Amino acid sequence: MPHRNRAAASAQATCATWLIIVTACGISDPGRAEPVGCLAAYADIKDSMTARFADAGNDAALIVRVDGKTVCRLFVGAYTPETRVATASAAKWLTAATVLTLVDQGALRLNSKTAEFFPTAPAATAGITLTQLLSHTSGLLWFSRCMGRRDDTLQECAQSILESDQQFEPGTQFFYAGPPFTVAGAMAERATGTKWETIFRLKIGDPLAMSHTSYGDSPNPALSEGEMVSNADDYARFAQMILDGGVYAGRRLLSDAAIAEMRRNRTAGLPVASSPVAGTPYGLGVWLEALDAAGNGTVLSSPGVGGFVPIVDFNRRMVVVLTVQDEKLWPAINAMLAHVRAVADRER
Repeated sequence: MPHRNRAAASAQATCATWLIIVTACGISDPGRAEPVGCLAAYADIKDSMTARFADAGNDAALIVRVDGKTVCRLFVGAYTPETRVATASAAKWLTAATVLTLVDQGALRLNSKTAEFFPTAPAATAGITLTQLLSHTSGLLWFSRCMGRRDDTLQECAQSILESDQQFEPGTQFFYAGPPFTVAGAMAERATGTKWETIFRLKIGDPLAMSHTSYGDSPNPALSEGEMVSNADDYARFAQMILDGGVYAGRRLLSDAAIAEMRRNRTAGLPVASSPVAGTPYGLGVWLEALDAAGNGTVLSSPGVGGFVPIVDFNRRMVVVLTVQDEKLWPAINAMLAHVRAVADRER
């Protein structure tokens, strides 16, 4: 074979390995080591992304990792690898993980009570534990106007939340809410003497190279939603760390015990006062879409209302991050996720 033909065959082989969205042998992403596209065995995932989103004029990004290997990395429409989008409630998972690093460190305990850090908290809210805050069982109101308000600090907002009315006695019901995460973050600040964004960067953000992820520049970030932004690549690294038991690139960020606590069903036997996902139990900062016989989560997710959906699937050893910033597209999002699972099952 002439040398020129050998080179052409080599190029074709490379393209056969990665199905590429555009250009002769694919879109390269100079900022990342991984190419854009899907491994050949996962070709129909790329076809499905195109049909469900690109052909419909929608922007979307998808990362699928199986057994630690990226099998699909796709960007359609206006999305690029650099696109930062609102995470909405996907922020809760990052917040809970950051707080759990401080539990590992000993700066906080899961049974730490609000009164230990807010001694002037009213008696009704003084006994709320960190576990209750991160599992939506604290009884605090579902919303507070101070969350994210720039003329407050996180500390001031947390104090205001603790002084507000309660919906129920702590630990007696489940009510999906944002304010408890503000209180948990404020406890983290007092336990460390460090502002929240710095805690996140030191404990989670920087070790995972999450350079496109931020809670914003407010002195009072909304830790459950609000201004937090991320992108598919950043969040996929976080999800991979969770799947790998708290370790990323040989560095331990969370203990085995912390991951186990995150995955433990905190809502078993509790009445559900309000939930956007009926019948789905909750751990610490994360939904438990499937449970093992012991009641531990085997499929974890933290979807944001606009369409930012991270999933860690211990059963399939799979990470999925699908982001579509249009809440009208939830039927397409759910269908896409079901297709990803079906293809992963087929290839195992």
